[in-house]
Amino acid sequence: MSSLTTEYEFEDFYHDIGFHPKISEKYFIKALTHSSFDGKSGENYEQLEFLGDAVLSLIVAEYLYLKYPLKDEGELTKMRSYLVSRPHLNMISEKMNLSKFIRHKIDDKKIHQAKDLGGDVVESILGAYYLDGGIETARQIVLKWIINENEIKKVSKKSLDPKSELHEWAQRRRRRLEFVLLNPNIQNPTKFEVHVKMDDKLYGKGTGVSKKTAEKNAAIQTLKLLDPNA
Repeated sequence: MSSLTTEYEFEDFYHDIGFHPKISEKYFIKALTHSSFDGKSGENYEQLEFLGDAVLSLIVAEYLYLKYPLKDEGELTKMRSYLVSRPHLNMISEKMNLSKFIRHKIDDKKIHQAKDLGGDVVESILGAYYLDGGIETARQIVLKWIINENEIKKVSKKSLDPKSELHEWAQRRRRRLEFVLLNPNIQNPTKFEVHVKMDDKLYGKGTGVSKKTAEKNAAIQTLKLLDPNA
């Protein structure tokens, strides 16, 4: 179990991250507290994660807009989607070695294996730095730890398939995404029809000679209907 409570241990955290609090440690204590630590609602990192998510999206969008003025909206969206994705933030958490600082009361092995916990805490820490030092401090954190030009260039050369792009859109907004296959067409067994459902609401639909093609077409139709900034 982790019990990061001493001034010395927090000093290690600030040293590793490279930034010290300007006002108070209270936000950082909360940012590093898992819900298992005391069980009190609002006393763990989840609210700061919510704030940090918005701050991260803004800073990354601003950076890409200024850095790549000739890129179209689709390219910028693709790069932003990668930089704020859970796999990328989980990787950043490992680089920052955040797991050793998280306060919790569950088995250490489980906390290390918890899916997306690292990425969640990266966002909560960013939220803490934003509240403590404002947008400029948060921007410095993002530029130091999260934005990597070499990775951006690799991503810009790849093209996300529509289904993956839709999954990323839904994941970032914590929407429950399903591809629903309708009853096979008995008269035409080579025609498949798929509807996209998010949080029990139907969006785009697509047809194709295979389930995979129908899902792709349904994703394309849905992406046209969605607001990328929602």
